[in-house]
Amino acid sequence: MAPGSMQTEALAQLERIEALLTALATLPWLQAGEIERIRADLLDFDADHWPLVRVVSLPLYRELTALLSSGEAASLLPQRPRIAVVLPLHQGRRELLQPALASLRAQVAVAIDCLISIDGEQRDLQLAQSVLADLGADQQSADWRVALLMAERNQGVGMCRNRALQQLSAPYFTCLDDDDRFHPLRCLHALLLLLRERLLRLNTGWCRASLLERKLVLINDRLAHVGHNSFIARTELLSEYGYQANLRFFEDTEFMQRHRFYGVPMLDSPVVGHYMHTEPRPDYESLATPCRLEVHAISGHPYLCGSVIGEAPASWRAIERDYQQRYRSLPRQGLPQAFPAQLPQH
Repeated sequence: MAPGSMQTEALAQLERIEALLTALATLPWLQAGEIERIRADLLDFDADHWPLVRVVSLPLYRELTALLSSGEAASLLPQRPRIAVVLPLHQGRRELLQPALASLRAQVAVAIDCLISIDGEQRDLQLAQSVLADLGADQQSADWRVALLMAERNQGVGMCRNRALQQLSAPYFTCLDDDDRFHPLRCLHALLLLLRERLLRLNTGWCRASLLERKLVLINDRLAHVGHNSFIARTELLSEYGYQANLRFFEDTEFMQRHRFYGVPMLDSPVVGHYMHTEPRPDYESLATPCRLEVHAISGHPYLCGSVIGEAPASWRAIERDYQQRYRSLPRQGLPQAFPAQLPQH
């Protein structure tokens, strides 16, 4: 990109940030000193990730500024909202966990309850304590609370999340993997959209960005277990609809299917940029999505990559078909017997 073009884009981004800050100032509980800190944090973030911010952040800035400028934001958020973020941890790595936790500390205009659920490894407990201390995030405050939850043995990510979900006290919750990071505006944007639309759950549009390769990997939702597993929801859903503790790979999808079955108000947000992944590669694999094996470049675009073309194992496809069949065939009154949560009858 030519230097003049880069300078023009950077100046345009400064204008976007100022427009967002002006809109944020309509929240009566947000102090001037915090506005200045947000300005500095956004400038730092954009400077560090500018090749990706050009693609990832612009829709997010645009939509959040519109939400804040609508005149509804102050009434929707009469005080700073509190969001619980569940972060499962198993065989973590410092270079991935540290930016993940730093991204939670940098969330704009929200109070965060960070619940780190450690899946049976003492080494992970020590790693989390060390990283929190390095970030200064081991200190509790009104806007930042952190809890370390330790399992006696490894039971998988589903059980790991459920252990933390049982401890929630915040009115809203979401999840973050230990090798991902949130965009600074992610939680505020998702929550405002959830409140404005009077939803119980919001499925956030998202992508993963390689900070090493300067690529965006657009996740293909063709397979159920990789679709919409970034969401924010009202905590009341957990007591009303339960959360299956024994599902290792399909817990997010099963939770969403049950919500759809019972007509829970939800929305799929089209905005991308909620996640920035620190280490995807063409051969990248993870616990949650081992079928993410291959990506291909989109012709003519310097950063966007194509969808995943790896296939799920046959055993996974069989499980997926089983879940789909159960939801098609079970009558409404039969679902509580199949999934023994305290489900309301609609």
